[in-house]
Amino acid sequence: MDPTETERLKQAISTQGARVGQHEQALQSIMESLHNLNTGFTQLSGRLDQSFIQLNTLTASAPAPPPPAPEIPVIHPGQPREPFIPTPVRYSGDSGICSQFLHQCSIVFDQQPLTYSSDITRVAFVMSLLSGKAAASAVAIAKSNPAIYNSFLVFETEMYRVFDHPLQGKEAGNRLLSLRQGSESVSTYSIDFRILAAESGWDEMALQIVFSRGLNDQLKDELAARDETSSLEELISLAIRLDNRLRERRRERTDRQRFPLPFSQPKSPRPPGQSAPPNQRLEPFSYRDPPTVSSSLSPEEPMQLGRMRLSPAERERRFLQRLCIYCGQAGHIRANCSARPKEQAQQPGERRW
Repeated sequence: MDPTETERLKQAISTQGARVGQHEQALQSIMESLHNLNTGFTQLSGRLDQSFIQLNTLTASAPAPPPPAPEIPVIHPGQPREPFIPTPVRYSGDSGICSQFLHQCSIVFDQQPLTYSSDITRVAFVMSLLSGKAAASAVAIAKSNPAIYNSFLVFETEMYRVFDHPLQGKEAGNRLLSLRQGSESVSTYSIDFRILAAESGWDEMALQIVFSRGLNDQLKDELAARDETSSLEELISLAIRLDNRLRERRRERTDRQRFPLPFSQPKSPRPPGQSAPPNQRLEPFSYRDPPTVSSSLSPEEPMQLGRMRLSPAERERRFLQRLCIYCGQAGHIRANCSARPKEQAQQPGERRW
């Protein structure tokens, strides 16, 4: 081998060895740097863990924040306060009162426009007042058409379509013909009559005839004795006044039967110079006709001959107060009563008050 090439080969090997040594030093430096980074990362992780532990401890020991206060609508000084309107009665699905229920809800919306300013709030208000069949039907409609919440007009139209089926025309007329007062007052009867009359479409004369036909016989007789009325309103007003008076008369008769007044008794003549006893009481006056005196009275009842028959209540009162049964005065008994006729003297063994 040529010595020159040998020298050149040695030089190349020496150069490669030096480069390998440099690479080893570089790798060693990189390994040390990685080790330092790993140590720093470990320390940083430990610090973060401690921070999380402290944060959890502080969160657990801190009191729970109070619930947010409800939003209070702001009322501007120049803005009037909305009036209070009673909530309508819950609607259960009766076909005859659907329009009344929705009308009451519309009154609430008109008087409280700020509270019910959107269609969603109006629909929610009406649905909150539904119960029974009406609530079940509204839920089914909302599920099939969720957009109904966005339009109260659509919701109201659907309510009318499902529940509003009032009596109209011929059907209302048939109900009107079969309507009778019965045991109710004319005031109650007239309310039902007005509702059906508005739906029937009949004229004024026909309504007067039908109204009179539905009254009780006693009221018909009373109306027959009076001049004919010129309008339905006049006829209803007259019938109500007559009915109230007849009912009042029946109550008066019932009270007189339950609490009868004693008959007034004529005063017996007193001898000259004799004054009335201080405890003598005046009898209440009665407008009732005096009872007839029977001609078959025995001589043992002299107080019934020249006087009216005593009522049981008056007889008991005189007996309890130890008054004379004959004249009603105190201080003596009937046997010694000076007002008795002389021929009716006390018989032997007789002892009467």
